[in-house]
Amino acid sequence: MRGSFRVQGEIANISKRGHWYFSVKDAGAVLSCVMWQTDAARTAYDPREGDAVVVTGRIKHYAPQGRTQLYATKLERQGLGTLEQRFQELVRELRALGYFEESRKKPLPEFPRRVAVITSRTGAALQDVLKTAGERCPAVEFIVIDVRVQGDGAAAEVARALRAVEAMHARAEIDAVIVTRGGGSREDLWAFNERVVAEAAAAMTIPLVAAIGHEVDTSVIELVADRRASTPTQAVMLLLPDLAGLAERRERLARDLRNAMRWLINARREQLADLASSPALDSPSLRIAHSRERLARLDARARAALASGLADARRTVERLATRLQSNAPSARAAAARAALDALRPRLARAVATSLGQTRRDLVNLERRLRSAGPEETLGRGYAIVTDASGALVRSVAAAPAGAALQLQLSDGTVPVRVSAAPAADRPAAQPTPHANISDTAPSDPKNLPSK
Repeated sequence: MRGSFRVQGEIANISKRGHWYFSVKDAGAVLSCVMWQTDAARTAYDPREGDAVVVTGRIKHYAPQGRTQLYATKLERQGLGTLEQRFQELVRELRALGYFEESRKKPLPEFPRRVAVITSRTGAALQDVLKTAGERCPAVEFIVIDVRVQGDGAAAEVARALRAVEAMHARAEIDAVIVTRGGGSREDLWAFNERVVAEAAAAMTIPLVAAIGHEVDTSVIELVADRRASTPTQAVMLLLPDLAGLAERRERLARDLRNAMRWLINARREQLADLASSPALDSPSLRIAHSRERLARLDARARAALASGLADARRTVERLATRLQSNAPSARAAAARAALDALRPRLARAVATSLGQTRRDLVNLERRLRSAGPEETLGRGYAIVTDASGALVRSVAAAPAGAALQLQLSDGTVPVRVSAAPAADRPAAQPTPHANISDTAPSDPKNLPSK
């Protein structure tokens, strides 16, 4: 064809490697175009996928490949293309509805058990997903839902698959969803820019990861999804834990657990040793014996101090009397006798005061000994239990059914016999049986231990 033509349409599949190769399309047709590097260098703007343009050039037929192309000499921007306009309009509408808000994004599961993959079963994206999953964490199961990913009806199939996963995820124990496909033109990826797909993705209650096309491509479902991945491989890496990382974490947790258990055991051992050495665990008889020994030592010290004081006083009196008798004249002797007579009452009072204080100390010590002794404890309603041989009974294991025991009370002893098994030998839900007390009157209080 001769002459120059002006073609209006939308740019698609543009490749700029020196020469520019692209297509110009509208609703009814697609025309392949090429612009040589010299003409491309004179173009006033950098064309993008989806731009609406007016292309000026010559149409030629390349016989070896059977291709008819437009050889462009001029490229002018007309505005956004139809698909780009539809994309921008839908994005603005969904953003106003809050579909892209971070607050509605769901966190990804830490350890997913099962993941659904919505993609074409014959596509390379599925193979990338399965290969990466097998290398990263083969324990996770993948359910593949085969759908068309481009062309008429693809959007409806993707939306239907999303709704199906949402309906069965609890029953099938699906923890996350991956929607993916490989790269392509804006037309090839358009199924993921439809409103029906966006609404189905927004209604998901389980985490959704979308990886559509290449990294430079952006689709509506990726904006709605909880996480966007640049490739199918990255989508798997976002969802699945690394097996090596899990092994390292397991070892770290096991080490921390061992250290915590070791520390706790050592602390409990120290606590048990402190309790074992506590005086509170001593037997009552041993505590009473210790108190009696201490009281006896105090009494002996008091008696010795009193005797020593009296002896010193006697020696002083005798020394004074000797000096008076041997040296002093009669007047001085009389004065000394008078002084001695005056000292006698003071000495007697001092001795009486010292004896009185010592007696009060002894009374106080005796009172403290009595309060620590068994009589006071028995007077408050407690009893000392002994067996037939007189040995103390400290556990229900030492009181089997039929055993004869003695209860030492504050005013005597009472013989008893165990009529049933002790409470520790029976289920906790039954009431604890009491020992039968014989009708024998309490023994004479004289049988109590001596004070």
